Amino acid sequence: MPNSIDILTIYPESFRANVYSIEHFRMIGLIDVSIKYTYGTERVTLAYFRSSGTNSGKIKGLWYPIVGIKTHTGSFTEFSDYINYVLENSTRKGRASEGWLAKSLFFSRKYEDSSTIRGFSNGMHQNVLLEIGKGLRYLYENGRFQKVDSLDAEMLNSVLTSNEVYKGNRYSQRENFERFIEDIFNEY
Repeated sequence: MPNSIDILTIYPESFRANVYSIEHFRMIGLIDVSIKYTYGTERVTLAYFRSSGTNSGKIKGLWYPIVGIKTHTGSFTEFSDYINYVLENSTRKGRASEGWLAKSLFFSRKYEDSSTIRGFSNGMHQNVLLEIGKGLRYLYENGRFQKVDSLDAEMLNSVLTSNEVYKGNRYSQRENFERFIEDIFNEY
């Protein structure tokens, strides 16, 4: 069955990032991509973090996708209703601590192939999400990104769930992001 949603292009010039944590050095970032939906092609912002390589077999320096960042300890209420639902159903016990990088959706329960690099979903988007992560590593290591000092958990979450309709798009960032997350969740 052909993919109903495909990431077509990344916009390297849109890559913006900031330091997220020092103890286990992590960066967070936003990148715009072009996604083909059944209703047309839309520009959508995705979030990634740069791994410190400290746990879960993640590769130091590689950028991994995230759904957002937890802004308070407990159940999920800080995102849209749909994103909260996805995180409740893809996270251990449906709760998380403040500051947690919401990445569990990309660590599929269907993980079977030991040669697969975990953390990029385990379905039709796995390869392209991994390639974006590698591309962001290259851009970061070569200083080809915008340093945005104000990029923190709240700003990252608000960008991802914004009701703004980007120029040339038919739907809002939030609607497009939720449809992309739904596509991954359906394979989770």
